[in-house]
Amino acid sequence: MDKNVLLFGGTFDPVHNGHLIVARSLATTRGFDVVVLVPTANPPHKPNAFADADDRLAMLRLAIADDPLFRISEVELRRDGPSYTYDTLLALGEEYGPPARLHWMIGADMLADLHKWRRAGQLVEMVEFIVVPRRPWVDRLETIFQTLARHFPPEVVQKLRAGVVDTPLVDVSSTDIRRRVRARESITGLVPDAVAAYIEEFGLYR
Repeated sequence: MDKNVLLFGGTFDPVHNGHLIVARSLATTRGFDVVVLVPTANPPHKPNAFADADDRLAMLRLAIADDPLFRISEVELRRDGPSYTYDTLLALGEEYGPPARLHWMIGADMLADLHKWRRAGQLVEMVEFIVVPRRPWVDRLETIFQTLARHFPPEVVQKLRAGVVDTPLVDVSSTDIRRRVRARESITGLVPDAVAAYIEEFGLYR
């Protein structure tokens, strides 16, 4: 039975090697038994995805094929309306825990807006947040925590501080990959080969 579960949500538009490298690094250093990728259908804090849900799900499946560390949850793809983390955690909590301990990986950019999330006060009690610094947000962490201190009790802010981890700072982004595809530039090495082939075959991001 899985005891330590890392939840990794995002649009994955497309999934790239940076996603996988950071998730695998965390699994190794923090002892996670499984990484559950949670593609979102309609995130309330971001514009709609460029590729549709079926394509993003297909690329995720190709990216993690035959890799026992990773699983995919379709809980948000099956939900109508905006994807709220609170609702997702309720569903995944029933599936994985207890006794499993659930952790949710977010970037420092998402941490900055955590107090705006639906039922944020309950969220920080439901799950352990793992905060992955990303440039340029890694240089703004102290300012972010000062802002969070105006919205959360000191013990919650301390808990969030303890969740900041060192991970490889991989200079890969879905935005740059989409730009490269539009410009007919190579994305070799930025995404798994099977994902690159899928993007080419179905003409995504043109």
